[in-house]
Amino acid sequence: MCPRKKSRKAVGYMSFELFRDVVDQLSCRNIAQLSLHLAGEPLLHPRITEMVAYAKGHGLRRVRFATNATLLNENLARDLIEAGLDSLTVSMDASCAKRYCPGLSGNELISNLDQKIVGLIALRNQRGLEYPEVHMRIINMESTQDLIGDFVQRWEGVADRVTVKPLLSWAGHIKVPGKEPTRRLICISHLTQGVVLWDGDVSFCCLYIDSEGDGAAVIGNAARTSLEDIFLSERRRVLIEAQLRGNYDVAPYCRECPDWNEYLDWGRAEKRPVAGVEA
Repeated sequence: MCPRKKSRKAVGYMSFELFRDVVDQLSCRNIAQLSLHLAGEPLLHPRITEMVAYAKGHGLRRVRFATNATLLNENLARDLIEAGLDSLTVSMDASCAKRYCPGLSGNELISNLDQKIVGLIALRNQRGLEYPEVHMRIINMESTQDLIGDFVQRWEGVADRVTVKPLLSWAGHIKVPGKEPTRRLICISHLTQGVVLWDGDVSFCCLYIDSEGDGAAVIGNAARTSLEDIFLSERRRVLIEAQLRGNYDVAPYCRECPDWNEYLDWGRAEKRPVAGVEA
């Protein structure tokens, strides 16, 4: 569901050395959560379970990631449980199944995914554990309208959490009906997030897509500069102060973004009943 084709940034795997350095810097901080995903499929990374184990072993109290689960199997599920993964979000947009795996029928793919996820939950429960929390998620968009009710009913009581998430525009790159830029408050992403991309580039918004290839939202590189220096930098201070004054021209990628209030939309969606069941 991430609009990879709109980005001009090269793709790749974060090196374990860079990951280890980032975690070491975070281990002495009061970090609420470490998410091991962004614009890609984390289960493709050959060292994903090692990354989870390293982060958990170095004081990160909550480690999670989102996945389409197509690569999940019994061995990988067992490894993730043993590594200490706290939360696994499965983004299962049934209407897009054929796009994930061309040539397979949507029903066949989803049936297989069901078995993989239920298997992970069973392995976890057999060990008497409460982690990883399994969060099933579907995105509320035109192509999923007739699937949401069945989805919620299928997973309610099986997964730990079931949610229907509003469709994001990815900072205006995707047209979302009824979601246009409005008068707003400072974007919470700028104040609460730190994003380290695979090559060390650091942004303060997980929705930023380098569609122009100019790295406009990059505020430093963790392979060359400490995270503390990056987040206390003049560059970040200027951007935050501009937002506090309502000046979004300083960050052009923010100017047309209607997603600044995603956390408000998210909260409303969590409280909205779907097919008679609280999503």
